[in-house]
Amino acid sequence: MDEHVDYLSPIKLCWFIEVKVLNKWRERSVDGHRSLHMVLADKRGSMIEAKIGSELISKYDSEFKDGDWIGVHHFQLEIVTDDKRTTEHTYRIVFLPDTILNPIPDKDALVYSLFEVPFRDVIGDGLRRMYLINLIGYVVDSDPNNRSRDNAMTGFRLKDARNYILSCVALEDLAEHFHDEWRRVRRPRVVCVLRWWGMYKVSGRIVVKFVGRCSRLDLNPNVPEVDEFREMSSGQSTAEPRSSRTGV
Repeated sequence: MDEHVDYLSPIKLCWFIEVKVLNKWRERSVDGHRSLHMVLADKRGSMIEAKIGSELISKYDSEFKDGDWIGVHHFQLEIVTDDKRTTEHTYRIVFLPDTILNPIPDKDALVYSLFEVPFRDVIGDGLRRMYLINLIGYVVDSDPNNRSRDNAMTGFRLKDARNYILSCVALEDLAEHFHDEWRRVRRPRVVCVLRWWGMYKVSGRIVVKFVGRCSRLDLNPNVPEVDEFREMSSGQSTAEPRSSRTGV
């Protein structure tokens, strides 16, 4: 039987979890070492980051992709000390040479897996800035005065269903991706989904920024949260927003 992600700790190696891959990305350290990282969530929505070292990437990388459900058995756990963290879990999974990873059938769980946070909490600086966040909102504008000539930086603003507005800054490849997608789909009420972005205080206000390869940006993605957001913001729904997990 799979175990609760929230209960994972270094007291043993023989844990077994069944999780959905919410994000998968590669990193390279300052000394040139490569690693593969993931954000994993169990059927209850509890999340943890996982890491595969350079010597094991070729063994595991082809076995799974974003959105897959996998079973993982026998792994190590280390304390997360990063300045910016993808989850609130104290520990990170570290794959061992004998870690077992198997694809499993999709579960009827995590239909909603964005776990977006309220704009009001971000603007009010009510969240712990060490944790990366997910957001969903309409693109108000793409600021031409906040974009470098080579598109290595692009500034834009998002508005949520309650008319709170946040300033955002995309950098590097994601800035170019936003610029290209914005030109391609530009029309009234384009929905933007940001995942794993950081909060920074700039001149007394909170700005949301790209933090690295873990950050994601999508315009009008085909996810249920976007459909719900459009319905809420159009005034067709009287339902309260889903409860969000902060510090995603």
